[in-house]
Amino acid sequence: MHSVVPKQREMSQKTNENVQRYTQFLQKPQKPIQPYICSTLNDFQEERDFLANNIFPQLNELCNSRGTYFKAVDLSWSELRAPESLPTHLFRQYSCLRSQHLKLCLDHVNSCFPFFICMLGQTYGDFLPDYSHFMTSKVTRLSSLSKVEQNLYVAAKNGYPWVLENPNCSLTEFEIIQAAFLNESQFQYFYFRTGTTLLKASDDEEKGERLPSSSSTNEEEKLRIGKLKAKIISKGLPVRFYSDLHELGELVFKDWSVVIEKLHPATLMIENIDYKHSFERFYHEEFTEKCKQMFVISKESDRTFEILEKFALKDVELDFNNVAAGSSLDSVPRINPIPTYKSILLLSGEHGCGKSTLIANWVNYFKKKHPSMLLIPHFVGSTCESSDIMSVIHYFITELQYRNYGTQLETDILNEDSDDLVFSLLVEVFIASISLKPCILVLDGIEELIGIYGISGQKAKDFSWLPHSLSPHCKFIMSTVSSSLSYKSLCARPDVRTVELISTGDEETKLNIFRKHLSIPNMDPFQHSRQSLRKKPDLSPLKLTILANELKECRIYRNEFHCMKEYLEAVSVQELWELVLKRWIEDYSWTFQPKRSNSDTVASGEGLDGWVADALCLLCLSHGGLAEDELLQLLDMLGYRNHCKVATLHWAAFRNATKQWVQEKPNGLLYFWHQSLRSAVEHKLLGVIAPVRESSPCSFQSPMNHKKTYFHQVLIRYFQRQTSFWRVYQELPWHMKMSGCLRGLCGFLSSPSITDFMSKIQSPGFWTRLHLIHFWNVLLEAGYDISEAYLLSAAKIKADQCHTMRKSCILSVLQCRLIELTVPDKCRLMFFIGSFLKFMGKTNEAEELLLSVEDMLVQSQSMTDMLLKVQNAIGELYLETGMTQEGFQYFQKAWSSMLHLSLSDLEDSQDLVKQRVRVLNNLAKSASEEYLKENHILEYATEISNLLDNNPRNQATMKYIEGVLMFVAGNTSLAKMKLQECLNIRKSLFGKKNMLVGEVMEFLADLLFFPQRDSKKSQRKQVLKYYKQVIKIKENAETLAKSSLLRKQLNISLSDTLCKLAGQLLASDSCHHVMIEAVGYLYRSLDLRVIHLGSSHSSIHGILHLLREIEWIRSRRCWPQGMSQQHSEGSRNGFSLWEHLLKLNYHSAQSSNTVSSAMCMNADKLHRARRMDLAPQTISDKSKCAAGKGKKKPIICISAEEKIQRKTQNHAEIWNGSGKKASNKKKDYSSNILSLGKMNGLIKLSRQRILLAKSESGEGEITANYHHSLPRPLSTKNPWEYELISEKWLFHSPDYISIPQKSFLQRRFHTETKLLKTSDDINKE
Repeated sequence: MHSVVPKQREMSQKTNENVQRYTQFLQKPQKPIQPYICSTLNDFQEERDFLANNIFPQLNELCNSRGTYFKAVDLSWSELRAPESLPTHLFRQYSCLRSQHLKLCLDHVNSCFPFFICMLGQTYGDFLPDYSHFMTSKVTRLSSLSKVEQNLYVAAKNGYPWVLENPNCSLTEFEIIQAAFLNESQFQYFYFRTGTTLLKASDDEEKGERLPSSSSTNEEEKLRIGKLKAKIISKGLPVRFYSDLHELGELVFKDWSVVIEKLHPATLMIENIDYKHSFERFYHEEFTEKCKQMFVISKESDRTFEILEKFALKDVELDFNNVAAGSSLDSVPRINPIPTYKSILLLSGEHGCGKSTLIANWVNYFKKKHPSMLLIPHFVGSTCESSDIMSVIHYFITELQYRNYGTQLETDILNEDSDDLVFSLLVEVFIASISLKPCILVLDGIEELIGIYGISGQKAKDFSWLPHSLSPHCKFIMSTVSSSLSYKSLCARPDVRTVELISTGDEETKLNIFRKHLSIPNMDPFQHSRQSLRKKPDLSPLKLTILANELKECRIYRNEFHCMKEYLEAVSVQELWELVLKRWIEDYSWTFQPKRSNSDTVASGEGLDGWVADALCLLCLSHGGLAEDELLQLLDMLGYRNHCKVATLHWAAFRNATKQWVQEKPNGLLYFWHQSLRSAVEHKLLGVIAPVRESSPCSFQSPMNHKKTYFHQVLIRYFQRQTSFWRVYQELPWHMKMSGCLRGLCGFLSSPSITDFMSKIQSPGFWTRLHLIHFWNVLLEAGYDISEAYLLSAAKIKADQCHTMRKSCILSVLQCRLIELTVPDKCRLMFFIGSFLKFMGKTNEAEELLLSVEDMLVQSQSMTDMLLKVQNAIGELYLETGMTQEGFQYFQKAWSSMLHLSLSDLEDSQDLVKQRVRVLNNLAKSASEEYLKENHILEYATEISNLLDNNPRNQATMKYIEGVLMFVAGNTSLAKMKLQECLNIRKSLFGKKNMLVGEVMEFLADLLFFPQRDSKKSQRKQVLKYYKQVIKIKENAETLAKSSLLRKQLNISLSDTLCKLAGQLLASDSCHHVMIEAVGYLYRSLDLRVIHLGSSHSSIHGILHLLREIEWIRSRRCWPQGMSQQHSEGSRNGFSLWEHLLKLNYHSAQSSNTVSSAMCMNADKLHRARRMDLAPQTISDKSKCAAGKGKKKPIICISAEEKIQRKTQNHAEIWNGSGKKASNKKKDYSSNILSLGKMNGLIKLSRQRILLAKSESGEGEITANYHHSLPRPLSTKNPWEYELISEKWLFHSPDYISIPQKSFLQRRFHTETKLLKTSDDINKE
């Protein structure tokens, strides 16, 4: 194996290069490719249809594999037909749409830039002949102009005045000029059709749309198209010639495949990867970029930038009085005094004052000025997924961990750890992450935070989950509305600095904002009446933006000044939005008479009906947004078809008016840009009171939500028919939950088709797993049985019955893929189900499924890597539930399977390397010392570590394995060093409450518990600190555990740690308060054992004997008359306490099939380490010596029978006393002792049980609660071999037996003197 080390290094280097390329691929924003399709109107429909149906889908698949998408923009003007008869308002819509043909085309050419596809033939398109003279200044009525003249007029008045410089060009040539001659791009292709005949003859109706045909016109048209083609060729633009559809398809596919490869090269093609996080980062980058385009610089923004920058760079007091001095503006940010160090800056202001735009631009500004500083922005509400508090925290964690460790974003740090799905533990990881290095976190719009998955929305917004003090490495900048709960809660924190941003009152700034959004040259509605601005001091940046965008679009449909006058009368933003929604519906929409049985409940109020209102409602209710084609298909489902159909052109006109507010994410899904529009849609169109994203799953039962529920049901029907897994998984379960369709939700989640897709995902991301768990939790609360649902699917998978589900399944198209399942497919599906059931706490069902999968794999004699994974999973299940021996047997099987894989098999699979690491990790926890040595596990682990990537989690696991194995090999000091390194890494990754941290922390405490002769007090304190932290971790884990078996095991493991902590306390100090604390831990441990192991369990008597010995020692100390007796019997009873400490055992591993999983240690390993670490001082089997006054005094070793007799007599004296008087006396003493320490209910209960036993029993027997046989004596050959029925080690070393007697008795004498005073005081009270 050593001969392949160079190969291992080469493979490791190759892996690192792949990881680096992959991360670069994820870091680069993958913008979509959206070419505009240009051609003359009537003679290229066949080409357009052919490309749309055959070529563009192939290009989209190619883009999808690169993390983006391909969508050609074809306005399809041929769909616009002049209806025979229309109502007045619809005829107005048709006329307006017909007149803005050129403007819409030029707008979309700009939005699609730099991508452009043009097809030209023998026709030139509609144009004004040279003899036509068009004067815009003389136009009084638009309807008096021809179609071409109307288009020229509207385009010239709405941002394209250059079209009047040469009005005789055709509409098609204007598009080409805008795309290729006014702008430069290398992604424009022209396809010229050869031949003189059209591929498809134009019908009479199409001819009617063109100018009257004449021989002179035809000749002029041919001349013009020839000049246009020559102009294109002479400019050097790429031109292709084709003669038929097949040739055109080949040319288009070839050209645009080159474009895709150039923009999005296939650096690393990875299928079935969850790119959720990388997409989320792109969304925030897009958000900041769009805010940058809308930002207007002002004096106020400059001052706020300065405040934010100084806060981010250092925490120094600013002279804000000087900042504001000399300024006459009423919008200077108001800043509260800065008393001390602040870690949070809270930027507040009213709705629409420009907080988000300002912060987004400050982020850009700061990154450019300080590129070395780590700044991570997150804009709540910028996407549908960015509002949940768990998603927000996870986003910050992933970015921080990536910037610190440079590992793969979605597939490494938290992916395999189920604890990151628990909110409290996720917060711990977040706190650890912000402590890694100096960082600046920006969280905008915190009042929009919601708590779908982890906690309530109120707790998410009040930030009670955030620790009272943050790491000094981290600066947190947040923004919110001044009236929000978040603002009130955060202002109460002492580490928060508040900055209030007030809307600008400067006229010039307002005009600049208005002009910026109007973007129409030479147009200023307020240039003659600036008094309008003075009369409206409440015009916030948001209102100005709404007004500017509306003025730009409404003027095509109505008198813009009348419209603006009405808008300016609106007092609030919500009132303004209601007027805008009304205008959109009237100008772009129409209604129909749908056949709805519940039309009375779903009808919109106040006449706001139509496809525009329905589309906005559907978009508002979607979970992650909707694509344009999805919305058009949904409208068709609602009944907008045939003569009521919403054509692409109608949609384009509406999108043009709403593009500022309904924007497109990089993945093609539409979403609301501003929360105020979403709120207006929810209130005005849906009629709901609570925000949609914060509404309860039971909200469908309310009569107020019938319209909302109806649209949820429409979305269910739509997504049931779709074939894209990610879209269906994102939307369908959400709508089933919100509409109360829980039976369908259960069937969907447990269906073989969804299981198939989930099991194929190589590294399911945080959101994907959280999504699945959340919906199953909803079902569990409603009484659904997850085991029954999944086991039914597993039975059908195993019996090849998936094809019978095609008729009744939810996703019939997806189900067809499961008709023929191979054995590996079945094993993959069933293994996924078993693993998920195990996670959800269904241990028995998971065990059954995993064993079934193992049998199938063994019988098929294939898929060694899958068999390795399954055997390892079974072993981990047994280990977690206390069945150590069974777990070890399966780890042995996994080890054997692992040996069948050569190192060459790992060259292309880090997954196999990680699987081997997991097997080694489990063997290190469960195998015996002999097994680890015989199989050369340490040598094998060293070679595997050379193949492991630089992922910190994997490195920490490897250090843990090496630490355990080095400990087995006898190198305890090096083992401690490795374990300490592992602990440091895990703390930095997971915080202080993770079980992985507790695992290594307890191991380290165990090792430090073998004190050297010169052990330091600081080391003993460290051991106590570790044990106490481990106890907290186990207590927390027990409350979060979903399986009763796992909870039982955690409680037993907790009992072990409590005993260890008590032992360390007793060993380090014998003063009164320490002994009280130790007794409390022992009583609590005793209760846990009785509850989970039974009152007659053999491990309980050790704790009882120790408690009796402590009770006896304390009773001797508390009575003055006992002092002389204590000294006289020092040689006999001086070491009685330590003797019981040495004999104390932990719970039984073999006898009860229960053992700690990760936190258990082998007794033989630690005994052997003790012998190596300690001085070679042995205890004779005939006599034991203790130093005292310079002489060695023999301690007589009595026989086993004498020991039992003496112990029986001794305990009879202690517990029985001399009758009723003694018993009452001890009761009084016990009550006094109990008052000295703080003992919880469990401890008191244990005390009462023991006291009751000794008071009610005339003999020295314990009641049935703690009934057990007396312990057998120590072995005469090896006194340490005392009932070692546990896999854990005893927590004391032989050094305690050889402690010098003088020092021990002297310390004991001083302690007793203090206790006597305390006892006298207590008795007096």
